[in-house]
Amino acid sequence: MKTGKVSDTILGRSVFKLIGRRGNSGIEKPAYGQDAARIDNRDKSSLVATESGEWPVYRAANNISAAGGMIDGVTCSIIMDEKSREIRLKEIVKELDRQCCMLGIPVIGGHTTVSPSVIHPVVSVTGIGHENRRAVKAKPGQDIVMTKCIGLSGIRQIARVREEEILKVFSEDVLHRAVGKEEELLVKAEADLFISHCADGAMHDVSEGGVFAALWDLAEYSGTGLFIDFRQIPVRQEIIEICELFNINPYILDSMGCLLMTCENGCDIVNIMQEHGIDASVIGKVTEGRNRIIHNMEEDRFLGLPEQDEIYRFI
Repeated sequence: MKTGKVSDTILGRSVFKLIGRRGNSGIEKPAYGQDAARIDNRDKSSLVATESGEWPVYRAANNISAAGGMIDGVTCSIIMDEKSREIRLKEIVKELDRQCCMLGIPVIGGHTTVSPSVIHPVVSVTGIGHENRRAVKAKPGQDIVMTKCIGLSGIRQIARVREEEILKVFSEDVLHRAVGKEEELLVKAEADLFISHCADGAMHDVSEGGVFAALWDLAEYSGTGLFIDFRQIPVRQEIIEICELFNINPYILDSMGCLLMTCENGCDIVNIMQEHGIDASVIGKVTEGRNRIIHNMEEDRFLGLPEQDEIYRFI
């Protein structure tokens, strides 16, 4: 299988198909495009999300925010290879704790082991949170709004391993503008704003696979089509230029920090976001049926199944 997220086809036949429904009737089965599990409690429902890779704490927090909740803490599983030294374990734990500090949450448990089955450390994080609003599906006729711009987390990862090559072509200012601020990788602020102003809109955070994968997941979970104006998808010019240097498609590049939202009047949500210093754009509409169309000037094409993230060409 290819490196990265398992394809929807494999996920359907080798994961979802084999998972039965049992136990608490308030627990929903996993589904395409659903990144946080929901557990009904007497007072308030809980949300759980598991992530790995770069910034796993942020990713888990974003999953919970996009599901309409707030993260309360994380548990961490760290599997070390036999050749790693204790100093490497300390570095991993310090980075996980740093991410938790950014969110103001604790590490509440976990498991750490050394295994001959891995060749480098493997870290996974499970975020536990509470639900503020029940997640809803997108509805035909709603606008699709996206916050910030694509490629933020992907460019950060590429810059870490290819900084020398980038600086041979571009100035440090260009690189800094492309990378932006680390806080931009979180979607909590815009998710909270959206929840407080829109009672009947879906949310989905963009992450691995880029904006095209996130749009597919949003439509797949909701059982709808899409009509996306390609030119309205925001991307920084500096990100485009660095992507061109390495022949990268920014639309299938890791884009943590973007949030997709659906609502009746997208311009209202855009204005609210901008009033709070968050960039946002209306990029399309939710449609009837199953056609997912990307419109670019005079050309239309169908959005296909999510592809392998471009980041795996570099890590």
